Amino acid sequence: MKFQIRFQLYLVFITTIAGVVPNVVMAAPGFVSKVNDTLTTNSNNTYWTPQRLQNAKPLNLPKPTNQLTTQTVPLAGTPVSASGQAPTINIAPDLQNKLFQPRQTNSIANEQLVQPNNAGSARAYFTSSRLVPLSADLVYPYRAVGKLFFTIPGQGDFVCSGAVIKPRIVLTAGHCVHGGSGGQNGFFTNFLFVPAYRDGAAPYKSWSWSYVLTPDVWAKGNGVVPNAADYAVIEINDLSFKGVYRKIGQVTGSLGFKTFSLFPNHATLLGYPGNLDNGNKMHQVNAQSFRTRTPNSVEYGSDMRGGSSGGPWIQNFGVASVGQNGGQNPSLNQIIGITSYGPASTALLFQGSSVPDSRFVNMLNTICNRRPGNC
Repeated sequence: MKFQIRFQLYLVFITTIAGVVPNVVMAAPGFVSKVNDTLTTNSNNTYWTPQRLQNAKPLNLPKPTNQLTTQTVPLAGTPVSASGQAPTINIAPDLQNKLFQPRQTNSIANEQLVQPNNAGSARAYFTSSRLVPLSADLVYPYRAVGKLFFTIPGQGDFVCSGAVIKPRIVLTAGHCVHGGSGGQNGFFTNFLFVPAYRDGAAPYKSWSWSYVLTPDVWAKGNGVVPNAADYAVIEINDLSFKGVYRKIGQVTGSLGFKTFSLFPNHATLLGYPGNLDNGNKMHQVNAQSFRTRTPNSVEYGSDMRGGSSGGPWIQNFGVASVGQNGGQNPSLNQIIGITSYGPASTALLFQGSSVPDSRFVNMLNTICNRRPGNC
């Protein structure tokens, strides 16, 4: 009897210790994860000085490193989808909330130099534009998209793009959170998400992270693209607005998603490419599916380059008009792809995305179940 009591006390002690050590949280099989184990959840904000934010560089789009072959296996499966959600609270944007003053320069690295056009030499047609008007980034569904700042240990500070897809969850590319090898040591850090970022301003504040998750297929793929699952999710900490803590999705709204719907389809691609407006304004490309690639990837026409990584590819983007209904694919504002890679040649003008499939759904379910209220 005494042994049984002691054993039970031992279990209570171990459980208590585990509860205060966040690093013991394990990802579901098939995924690699990391917990933000800094002393305070919003310590990112102390790292991100105006100078560091100003000097953060667009992360170059990964260039295809495996042979580009047309996908022979049909990109097909039973689609799983979820609807987006408009903001549930009314927060007035504050464009005076300047994080830093962007550099005023047109000197873009040679890697980024492209001639914006409606098609490149690959003949993948698209339309590329600033938002019209620029203030559209303050309106849902645009405002659910933002710029992601992060640090690659030993290399410096960088930026990608991302989108809110659940009350506390931001979706981005796997290569924006993890180097593609090294297990937990392969993760980047200091993630800071700025929804509706524009010209150094954070109109809906800047949000730190608590947890990040990406599939093994990316984390153990050695950075090779195309990749069958180059995507990741980040759990975002709540922020106080007038003394009340809010989830990011309550403030920005969230986009939905739909798996196995990247080909054939058309989409609005959103992000912050460094080669256009120096990445200081949200950019949009409208295109249709161009071709499939092995493994499990699809390419669309686009002139966006580094910094647009992780940006959402959204079907039926916008707000429906009165009387607008029907069709065989009617759902609005659903993410069907995530910017993953682009060609080495700046004349080809296309981008690729992994096809969200069952791994995508399992990834989302895993992070949804990690903490009550995430989804």
